Amino acid sequence: MRESLELLDLAADAVAMHDPHVLSLADLRDGIVGVQRHLDRVKGLHARLVAAGDLAGVWRGAQKRDMADWLASLTNTSYGDAASRVRLGAALDASPELAEAVDAGDMSAATAEALHEAVTNPAPASDVGELIEAAKGAGPSEARKAAARFREIHTQETPQQAEERRHAQRSVRSGPAEDGMVRTTVVLPELESREFHQAISFIGGKPSEGDGRTTEQRLADGLVQLCKAYAAGSVRGGREKPTILITIDVESFSGASDEPGTTAFGDRIPAHIVRRLAEQANLQRLIHAGQVILSLGREVRYATDAQYRALLVRDGGCRWPGCHIPAAWCQADHLLAWEHGGRSDLDNLVLWCSHHHHEKHRPGVTVLGGVDDLRLRMADGTIIDCPARGRAGPAGRNARPAEAAA
Repeated sequence: MRESLELLDLAADAVAMHDPHVLSLADLRDGIVGVQRHLDRVKGLHARLVAAGDLAGVWRGAQKRDMADWLASLTNTSYGDAASRVRLGAALDASPELAEAVDAGDMSAATAEALHEAVTNPAPASDVGELIEAAKGAGPSEARKAAARFREIHTQETPQQAEERRHAQRSVRSGPAEDGMVRTTVVLPELESREFHQAISFIGGKPSEGDGRTTEQRLADGLVQLCKAYAAGSVRGGREKPTILITIDVESFSGASDEPGTTAFGDRIPAHIVRRLAEQANLQRLIHAGQVILSLGREVRYATDAQYRALLVRDGGCRWPGCHIPAAWCQADHLLAWEHGGRSDLDNLVLWCSHHHHEKHRPGVTVLGGVDDLRLRMADGTIIDCPARGRAGPAGRNARPAEAAA
């Protein structure tokens, strides 16, 4: 092992010999991507060593609570970073296919870690290899969603058992103070997390002209104000109820299936929880019935609330590929501009985030196709596919969802 580590030192020294400020653009690109690929491979190798060390109990007797605590103390890294390496190691140790994918550069270490739960606790009769193959080339966020869907399909848990398991994982953890600041990590089930964010966002107030706060700072202010109000005895159960829009298929809403509901921010809420919330919620039904009601032609310029909710269901968020801006933060846009005769109908409206809305309107950008096969030709000739990713996209145009706002 010592000889191998010395070879790693030699390789690092060879790369360090190059002054990055004098490299050509091509060499810079090669260096940035190449070193990242090697870092991922080394992370994978390190994680497998960590997994073996954890199994062998190298941390026992060192007055440390677990492998991550031991590793953090010896390498002067954070507990969170060490715990991340432990999770990656456990995933790679559980699946040789996953380890091979990282070693071959087919998957980043971060993506492999996102599959941790799926590969370390696989559902009976499920083929984890299919999930790993599908996750190759994907980012951590896409892999995490794919893993969650994989578990939903193959799990033998009842929805109630899954809810209880997730509930047991809730936690609030604070690290040591650094420069007078404390980093606090809150882990909550999706619905409670959305309620948490909606509440502190409501208390923090909407951004106004001259408000220089970031979204994160505004949420932090809302949380502090809530705690101060409680300490002052002015919180009495919360008569204000910030709305959460949850979309669910009629079949799941009626109990005929258990397909989860989806919030406007993309959170997946188990069907039995949505049905329970609906007992106390304001309900709105959204029926896809061709052009009835939801097509306003030239009578109205801006999308109505009903149309906007339909777009939330159909598009699932910004149509730009790879953009993860939540649907609730997106803007409705006419594919054929209103000033050029475009109609305010669903087949001429799509969702973009503010940034990609601007990109779509850049000089030289051309819209190709319609809402079902939307593509953009950029000014340089590049064609970008912009598929819908919601429940009522091309694969489910005839779905009839109901919406529950709780």
